[in-house]
Amino acid sequence: MNDEGEASATASSMASSSAGASAARTPPPRDDGFPAASSVPFPFERPYDVQIALMDAILESLRGARDRDRGGEEGADVVARKGEGEPEWRRRAPVIVVESPTGTGKSLSLACASMAWLKHCETADVAALLPADAGAETNGGSSVEAAPAKSPSAPGHVAEKPKAYDWIDSWRPADQQPMVDVKPSNRRRSPTSHSEMALDDSQTTARVPTPSERRDEARNETRKFALENRAALDRELNGIRARLDRLTNVASFASDERTTSSAKDRGRERAMRENLVRSGVASALARERTAKRRLARVGRGGARSAGRTGDGRGKRRKVESAKRGEDEFLLDEYRSDGDRRTDDSTDSEDDDKAASNDLGLDDGPERANLSSKALLCGSNLDGSGHRNDPERNARLGHRGGDARDAGAGTDAGTESAVGGVAAGAGLRKVVYAARTHSQLSQFVGELRRTRWKDAKVVALGSRSLLCGNDDVLYSSRANRKGSRRSEAEITEMCLDMQKSGSKRADAKTDGKGGEGTLQKSPQKCGCPFLASSESVSTLALHSLARPSDIEDVARLGKASRSCAYYASREALAAAEVVVAPYNTLLSPQARRSVGLSLRNSLVVIDEAHNVPEALRSLSSCQLSLPVAQAALSQLLSYTQKYSGRLAGRNVFYLGQIRRVLSAMIKYLKRPSARGVENDSAEPRGGPVQTKEMMAAVDLMFTLRLDNVNLFSIVRYLEKSRLSQKLLGFVNRSDSTIESSPENGSNVGSGEKKEFSSKHVSSMSFLETFLTRLTGTSREGRVIVEWPSEEGKSPTFRFVQIHSASQLDNVLEEAHAVVLAGGTLRPFTHMAAELFGNDTEVMSAASSAEVELTAHDALPTKSSAPSSSRPPSTFLRKTPSLTTFTCGHVIPPKNALTACISFGPASRKLDFRHASRSSCDTIDELGRTIFNLCNIVPKGFVVFLPSYNYESLVFQRWRSTGMLSQIGKKKSVHREPKSSRDIEAALARYSNEASSTEAGALLFSVMGGKMSEGINFANDMARCVLVVGLPYPDITCPVLKEKMQSLDKEYSDGKGITGQTYYQNLCMRSVNQSIGRAIRHAHDYAAIVLADYRYVADPRIWRGLPQWLKRGCPAPSQSDAVFSKVMKEVRSFFLDR
Repeated sequence: MNDEGEASATASSMASSSAGASAARTPPPRDDGFPAASSVPFPFERPYDVQIALMDAILESLRGARDRDRGGEEGADVVARKGEGEPEWRRRAPVIVVESPTGTGKSLSLACASMAWLKHCETADVAALLPADAGAETNGGSSVEAAPAKSPSAPGHVAEKPKAYDWIDSWRPADQQPMVDVKPSNRRRSPTSHSEMALDDSQTTARVPTPSERRDEARNETRKFALENRAALDRELNGIRARLDRLTNVASFASDERTTSSAKDRGRERAMRENLVRSGVASALARERTAKRRLARVGRGGARSAGRTGDGRGKRRKVESAKRGEDEFLLDEYRSDGDRRTDDSTDSEDDDKAASNDLGLDDGPERANLSSKALLCGSNLDGSGHRNDPERNARLGHRGGDARDAGAGTDAGTESAVGGVAAGAGLRKVVYAARTHSQLSQFVGELRRTRWKDAKVVALGSRSLLCGNDDVLYSSRANRKGSRRSEAEITEMCLDMQKSGSKRADAKTDGKGGEGTLQKSPQKCGCPFLASSESVSTLALHSLARPSDIEDVARLGKASRSCAYYASREALAAAEVVVAPYNTLLSPQARRSVGLSLRNSLVVIDEAHNVPEALRSLSSCQLSLPVAQAALSQLLSYTQKYSGRLAGRNVFYLGQIRRVLSAMIKYLKRPSARGVENDSAEPRGGPVQTKEMMAAVDLMFTLRLDNVNLFSIVRYLEKSRLSQKLLGFVNRSDSTIESSPENGSNVGSGEKKEFSSKHVSSMSFLETFLTRLTGTSREGRVIVEWPSEEGKSPTFRFVQIHSASQLDNVLEEAHAVVLAGGTLRPFTHMAAELFGNDTEVMSAASSAEVELTAHDALPTKSSAPSSSRPPSTFLRKTPSLTTFTCGHVIPPKNALTACISFGPASRKLDFRHASRSSCDTIDELGRTIFNLCNIVPKGFVVFLPSYNYESLVFQRWRSTGMLSQIGKKKSVHREPKSSRDIEAALARYSNEASSTEAGALLFSVMGGKMSEGINFANDMARCVLVVGLPYPDITCPVLKEKMQSLDKEYSDGKGITGQTYYQNLCMRSVNQSIGRAIRHAHDYAAIVLADYRYVADPRIWRGLPQWLKRGCPAPSQSDAVFSKVMKEVRSFFLDR
């Protein structure tokens, strides 16, 4: 409460300086139904204290964010964050940083808190659309409050049968009929008598609604439309769940097993889901075939009618299609404010609507069952498409996405959506992101344990994980392990099959009259898994019936022979929870491509210490010589084709782009280390460099393009859509554009051609590269490389150094952002990496870290036994940043921390880069592990500093026989090189570690595949040995540039020093490896740190987790001798 009062006082002082009116406002009451940690349904009777504290920190911060958005007392505080000179203010979501050690139930706490918030918001979103006088009677005396009772999300809801209309009950005398609150109708009704037209002035005035009444009526229509469609979706999903429960119960009774485990129950449910989706897709295909036959008959009748009346619409469409041809790739006349694309599909929409009317799908409150596509349509679920029929909204494909694209070309974009989401985005969401799919699956598994077992969950993933077509995944069916295609090749193969199938379908439907126009072949796509859109929608519905992870959705797609990749996209608007990898969440382009809108959603990013590196990887790009040559060649052919028809401004910008490409190609073809000479390149003197790093402005001066306005070119590329035009132009051509010596398209015959997708324009690579160059000089650098290896081409690489600005697109759209993890401290490091441009967040993080450091330094001795004290927690709240951290749930006696400075032969364990490769050091490490194997039971995990060092160690031990000696004590396992082999390797190690008396020994790498997101619970890791310190390569030019930049900013009073940043990177990898061992409150393990620097350098000891140090000072060198450590470890395990 003290922290909250301090934050409120700070907010009040800032509000008084910006707006005096806000001082008169009063904060909302606390008992408004907003969830708190004490009211959140938890799957266990008594959660950990740290779980309650973590949920309370998140929910209280979300309450504050809601109050500020409503314009409460703290509302002006957010407005005060607008910097001077900014053209406009944009709302930034508050950031909630929660650090909880692994094994404290963090994922379950995140699931419960986020779902409690979401369910509260779903109720509040509907209530917010009610008119101000919702309590008064409307619609002839009935209360509008009765509508929410129809929502199937309410507990104990039983759907009522629609009451038949009775004119006797509905009739009223004229003097008792309402005059103002008349229910509007979508269809205009003509007056039927003179008495209706002869209204006096008083009646006319009384019947004209006020603007506020019209707004209330529109919001009420939006709300009712959304509720009707949500109820229809829930009824369909409840039917699927009921059938699934019946099948599962029958299967369990049919089995002879008296006791079943959760794994067997899960497998049985998975098998029943596969059978159910298989039958559902078969039924959908049968319905689709019937509907297409009826649609074909309607088309033939419409064509005959058009022939009799001389309509000629089909003929006009043929003429327009032939006229478009190659003209569709012609650039529009460019204006600086950009042109909007127009939709010329009015005729086809009218045809579809006419056919739907004949099929009984016309507008009306009482309709037949909606199609699967209509049930999943976002504009139906959020109410933004209430002016259209749900089936028509589904055909128009209203989807969520970027705010600029919401409702483009439709009426839906102008209407409010329930929950304030983007029009067409569907339901308000919780978006959970993690680095690996195993972490995403773990969150879905925790969600299944909560009260919200029927939450609608969508798992987004790549084609390589969701595709079920073996012809796409493998180049050879006989050798699947060695013939699996890469992600780029799978994407290319998928798009090729869709394009080839689409061409065949067009050829089949091109023909006679209206029949060829209306009829669409069910085999429109070459991939059999995309043969029917209704089957994909049916699969999407079944995937929402139960929380499903990536593996579940892939199995359902394989069982039903429907595409799980596109089904996950189809189900996105209807999802309440979206789990996605970092790349999908953090990239605005990726979010737009899948239709994911973050507006008013809660974004939860787990293992958030990986976010800076993920942002740097997403923001970095490259432009190779072959790609630049291809882009120039395509541009020259395009200009030659349309030179006489392009507007003057288009010709100007195309000339500027050609100049930029020519300069880049010329620079990349300089003499390199390979000795490739070029007459057009002039040596600058001195030795020829194979790599250069420079700022973007320096590159422009080097290329002599300093007088070119890159900002205008980037804007032109974006508005004119030149990349898409060129791609269509090139793919439309029957033959490949021939290279000419003039444009520099010739590549040496000895060079291997790089993989290039024909579905991605070469100009798009240039557009991305130029966009990066327009950033600030602080953000990144350009590296020019001339590789000496054959088969690699000269390349421009833009390397992101500071990623602070890359998270702004998420903060400006989401309701709030939660950054969770077990190794987020120091908070100043995280803030400098992600929010370095936000002075308020930086100040809040610095203050929190100062307070937390003083909190950690307090003595931990107490009169009470240490095992009975609850883990310490720390919470600091400000309007822009909330920081929370807690201790571990295990008692101190369950964890042993020991440091070893000397081995059994009294040799110093020095694993610095200069000395760790010596034979003496490697042999001493082998003897240390051999002796520990004698006293460590069951599983033993060793983390080495790098993969190269692991190979060196194993090579030395094989030659000396040490590896065979260790193998006699415990079976030896190594971390696999491929990520696909991780599960199999873990299964083998887990089986031997748990089932055998001697146990097993696993060698892994800090920062590798098994150092994060892997659960080494119980007997899988009774001891963790951390060898050395994994400092990054200090000679890396990008790292050096980053450290120098941080030092410069620190001298100006901001952020952290470069050396601190370097130290934190190392300790974060160490702490991640340590956290693999302790996974629950009753687990125990010994943590042994093998390197003399753990004792000699106090900075390293301070960087270890507080729960591991327990407030104890760093051990002395006398405590780090081998004999004493062995005695402590032996006693630790004997006490178990």
